[in-house]
Amino acid sequence: MRIFFLVCLLGIVAAKKDKCYKTMRKGGISDLFAKHVSHAIHSLTVEDLKMYFTKKAGENNKIPVVNPMLRDQPRVLDNAPPSGYDEEFETDGMKHFDLIMKGVNMEGWRLTAFEVLERLSHVYHMSEIWVAAGKKYKKVAKRLDRNSDLCECVRDTESNGLAKYLELTAFQIRYPGITSGNKNITDAYLGGFLDYHISYGLQERPKNLVKALMNFDFSGTDEELIPKVVDELMDEAGFDEEPHDPWEEAAESKAHWDWCVGELKKLMTPELIYDTAVFVHCQLNLEN
Repeated sequence: MRIFFLVCLLGIVAAKKDKCYKTMRKGGISDLFAKHVSHAIHSLTVEDLKMYFTKKAGENNKIPVVNPMLRDQPRVLDNAPPSGYDEEFETDGMKHFDLIMKGVNMEGWRLTAFEVLERLSHVYHMSEIWVAAGKKYKKVAKRLDRNSDLCECVRDTESNGLAKYLELTAFQIRYPGITSGNKNITDAYLGGFLDYHISYGLQERPKNLVKALMNFDFSGTDEELIPKVVDELMDEAGFDEEPHDPWEEAAESKAHWDWCVGELKKLMTPELIYDTAVFVHCQLNLEN
């Protein structure tokens, strides 16, 4: 009898997933929804939600993000936290710059593996996404009912994969290179060294780990899960640990920056912007 009920339950879950897949495609949501949105929202704060999306956002906003305190649990927060921007600054850029500089030497805070320029370019890149997604959000909010079937499916982050992608993002930020297959890096993590100072590449994450990711169980501590992440979630991106030559980098800085800009712009697709706008509209808890 128990087996019969289990089979029925699994059938119901599968039917719901199939229905939601069709509903989301019909609603213009892309096949890469979870990947897109996890990237776009992973570092949002309350202030960012107010700045780029709506002034009605508060601390109980229901927008899940990667915990900026990278040595703390949980890895993913249920609500985007307040950031503590200095509101005496008038421009968004100066608020972000000030926050990054204040946290440069704070252990386990935000992108610990990034150099200062990388941290700054990251927050400015994310701001570009939020500006575009915020504009689309305002249009979506006028025509999409938050009680619609589409919003119900978008909010089901366990079924649509967003919850898994946020957990993966958290691991890749906490332990850069952990899914790379580079044994110098992964052996260090397996040996208990948890502070590798490299940064990830801008390339798209490959599709080969999607199935493994959807079947991965993220319940457990970082230390418990590191061996499983290394073994089961290796992607094809890889890492080259070549020593940095500052003089060579300076000589090639313009060409390298042009390449970086090109890669960043590739990530800013209309599909990513729309997927993000719809998720924020459907998920965001508004305060009166």
